[in-house]
Amino acid sequence: MYQSAHSRYLVLALAACAVSMYAACGSSDESVFNGVDAGDDGASSGSSGSSGSSGFGGDGGSSSGSSGSGDGGFDPDAACAASTVAAKRAPANILFIIDRSGSMNCNPPPTTTTAACESFPAKADVNLPSKWEITRDALKQAIAAMPTTNSVGLTYFNTDDDCGVQTTPSVAVRSVDATQITSVNTSLDAVVPKGLTPIVGGVTLGYNHLNVTPMTGKKFLVLITDGAETCAESQTDAFVATTVKNAVSVGIKTFVIGAPGSEDARAFLSQVAFNGGTPSSAACVHAPTPANVGNCHFDLTNSAVNLATELNKALDTIAREAIGCEFDVPQPDGGTIDYDKVNVVYTPANGAPQQLVQDTSKPCDAGADGWQYTPDRSRVVLCGQTCTTAKNDPGGSVSIALGCATKVRPR
Repeated sequence: MYQSAHSRYLVLALAACAVSMYAACGSSDESVFNGVDAGDDGASSGSSGSSGSSGFGGDGGSSSGSSGSGDGGFDPDAACAASTVAAKRAPANILFIIDRSGSMNCNPPPTTTTAACESFPAKADVNLPSKWEITRDALKQAIAAMPTTNSVGLTYFNTDDDCGVQTTPSVAVRSVDATQITSVNTSLDAVVPKGLTPIVGGVTLGYNHLNVTPMTGKKFLVLITDGAETCAESQTDAFVATTVKNAVSVGIKTFVIGAPGSEDARAFLSQVAFNGGTPSSAACVHAPTPANVGNCHFDLTNSAVNLATELNKALDTIAREAIGCEFDVPQPDGGTIDYDKVNVVYTPANGAPQQLVQDTSKPCDAGADGWQYTPDRSRVVLCGQTCTTAKNDPGGSVSIALGCATKVRPR
């Protein structure tokens, strides 16, 4: 049973199954993260267009359009009868895995240094917020601001004031409506930090829950911690190399936030973010040593920064990323859809509609800029800078037009 820092448990590994990025694997009644006795159940063709081109604009579909010379060119789609509908964004499911170890009781730097906190995990100044109080309030604010298309849940580690972890979240992953916000806030308010830091056990069981629970849309796990693994130190290498990567293979990406206190765990946390599919950049540092070097995750350990401000920024960035760039393809009233007559239109919050071009010159995550279908063509995915622009414009909208020939980037 996984109960104490002296307990052992096997590193969880995914059972072999072939999974594409848009399909689920296995049946929901059997864990694919096998091997752990969790003990205390406390309780994601063709050549490219011209250099510098963008996925925005209607000129991507034709190389011969009118130049204003009145050449009388014939456009067979000039009078096509298109129906345009607002695109429904694919939902996101986010499970927050939150550190409630004793060191979260401390004031963050500069009031309390990490060394002082490790020696005496309590507030040095009772008039200032603790790391836990800052984390609690930032989570409340971030979750309340999420769209109702998102679903969120909460899991804590530890669960027993020692090394306990849980198979079922304290707050189940559900749509962010008023009822769920109340559940989240009530749960966060009840937390009293104490005990050790079982990151490996807590995160692995979080992966397992996301994987075996039927959910529509992308899946994300957000790890928030102020320290290093203190319950299964010998398992961290295998966890990073196998478990985190296997989670990505079944569509679960991992964001990592390192609060003050995690300075000596930068390498580990950076590796988790990199292997979890959310590196800060392709060139970020994620070597296993030295232990205090790594920058692929959200590293909030700089004593010169305001923890509350930086944590809110990190959560805002994660929320924007989770919004995603996938949209359901609407089905026409009667009949079947003609996938060669689908167009995507982006309307900025303060601008005119812009028709996007379909770009299949490269994979969506490897240089394409425009939009593509998912393999089953049930959704369209915005790619590259097109996706970034849309995600950074919360007031913007995407619509899908049916009936006119798809505008494709010239080959």
